[in-house]
Order: sequence, then structure tokens, then C-alpha cells
Amino acid sequence: MTFEEIQKTIEGMLAVQRQLQESQFELREAQERERETLQVMIEEMNRFIERSNRNERRIEQLIGYSITNESEHLDIEQRFRNLEARLSELENQN
Repeated sequence: MTFEEIQKTIEGMLAVQRQLQESQFELREAQERERETLQVMIEEMNRFIERSNRNERRIEQLIGYSITNESEHLDIEQRFRNLEARLSELENQN
């Protein structure tokens, strides 16, 4: 092999190595974005589960109130929910 052939071979190998490094970097970036997206999805799912559980408890309370005809409790519960909603709004503003 001549010097020029060796040099071209080495340049080709270096180019392949650079492409591999760039691909690995892009892959790491994509994985990090996916990880962040999954974290956001998990947080949203947890909030959804919390809301779902609260709603389920409220439905159970409403059913209980309708069975026992405790409408005065319903008024108190409604005021409490209004306060919870307002508190949640204030917390989200901060």
C-alpha cells in the first residue's frame, strides 16, 4: 500500500468513527427527550388517578346522601368542594 492509500483508508475510518459518534449523540438526545416525555406522562397520569379517586369518593358520598336523604350534608359538601376548587386554583397560580 502506498502512503496515499493508507491515508485514504485512515480518513475513511475516521469518517466512519465520526458518524458513529454523531449517531450515538443523537440517540442519547432522543432517549433523553423520551425520558422527559415519559416523566411528564407519569405525572399527568398520577394527577388523573388522584382526581379520579376524589371523584369516586364524591360519587359514593352522593349515593350515600341520596339513600339517607341527608340533603343538608350535600350543601355542606358542595361548599367544601367549592373551597377545595378555589384552593386548588390558588395553588396552581403560585
